[in-house]
Amino acid sequence: MNTLTVLLSATPWWLSSVFEDIVICAIIFSIPILIAILSYRRKVNETNKRAEVVLAALEKGSGEMPEELMKSLNKPQKSIKERLLGKLLWGLSFTIFGAVLLVAKIVRYNAGNTDEMISLGGIALLALGIGYLVYYFVGRRMLSKEIEAEERENLKEK
Repeated sequence: MNTLTVLLSATPWWLSSVFEDIVICAIIFSIPILIAILSYRRKVNETNKRAEVVLAALEKGSGEMPEELMKSLNKPQKSIKERLLGKLLWGLSFTIFGAVLLVAKIVRYNAGNTDEMISLGGIALLALGIGYLVYYFVGRRMLSKEIEAEERENLKEK
């Protein structure tokens, strides 16, 4: 083989690692942007569909008022209690997962293998979980009157 061909076909060691880092960063930073774009498009499509339904109802001359029709088209919102229970679920999940990662770090450290990413990830998840749990307990205490009022309203509607 020609020496020039060998030199041109070989990639330097630093180029492959830089390329891998660029690809990983592009994936990591593009995923949240893609999620935001898709979420925005979904909301716009839902709004457009609702507007089409209301316009069609107005053109047909149905007896319903547009306000009543819009109320019937809107999704029912979760109650305060359901939202707080969702925070409790996420808090417990993140706390348990973070604690498992920290225990895995301790076990691996005792086995002689050190890996900083596991401990940083475990600490971050544990902190996130504790934050959700604090949010739940503070929210439950502060919104207790509103939760009781919602429950009374739900009982009256039934």
